[in-house]
Amino acid sequence: MNELLSRVDKPGVIECSCLLKGKEILVTSFTKDYKSYETVGKQAFLYVFQSAVKNHSRHNEAHLHIGDMRLSGFKLKPGLVLVCLSKKDANIMKVRHNMHEFYRMFLQSRVKKSLTT
Repeated sequence: MNELLSRVDKPGVIECSCLLKGKEILVTSFTKDYKSYETVGKQAFLYVFQSAVKNHSRHNEAHLHIGDMRLSGFKLKPGLVLVCLSKKDANIMKVRHNMHEFYRMFLQSRVKKSLTT
């Protein structure tokens, strides 16, 4: 999993990221300097996506600006959220592209794992 995050994190696009399963952080690349962003992102996006489900909304992406940084949350599937931290002026299309790359690699790794077990 760490290898997948290292492929998603690209300076100037995504500084760091983490994968949430429910309230648990499965894997993270957030450094000590950015841990407060990770905490805020985890709490905020869990709330946002739980509220979306309660309101029968199909929203699967949310963004939060804090100072000169942007937290982006992407609901990959029910209960699984990718949280990314980027600079506020980073190209959002590149952030989305990296998220889609992560999801594609994540699905491939799950398929490989299921084939070998």
